[in-house]
Amino acid sequence: MQIGDLLAQIRGRIPRRMVVLGLGGAALVLLLGFAAAALVQNHNGRVKAQAAARELADSFKPLAIAPEDFFLPEEPDSLPEFIPERPPRTVWTVDDARLYWTDPLAGNEKLWRDRFDTVIDDLMEGVP
Repeated sequence: MQIGDLLAQIRGRIPRRMVVLGLGGAALVLLLGFAAAALVQNHNGRVKAQAAARELADSFKPLAIAPEDFFLPEEPDSLPEFIPERPPRTVWTVDDARLYWTDPLAGNEKLWRDRFDTVIDDLMEGVP
């Protein structure tokens, strides 16, 4: 007996409607199986991700920075008194002032006279 004859006998005994319903039911069971597997896989992935996030968060707790380290300490309310290095002078002598004085005409007389003339000319031009 050949396979074709066997299929013809089965086709003759089982109505077409039963074959279609059986194939439809098998397809439905297969589809529901795939959906269940996808949901289980998704749930397992979510549980693993949550466990990894919890583990990561727990690993940072001992290294957390104390809130006191974020702020600078308070400054004192009063400033220290001014302590001069030496008492102020009431009278200056020529020798004392000589250290801080530079004669503008020493060596550059022409330069300074040109600057004075330029400033005076600018002032005079502004007078109506």
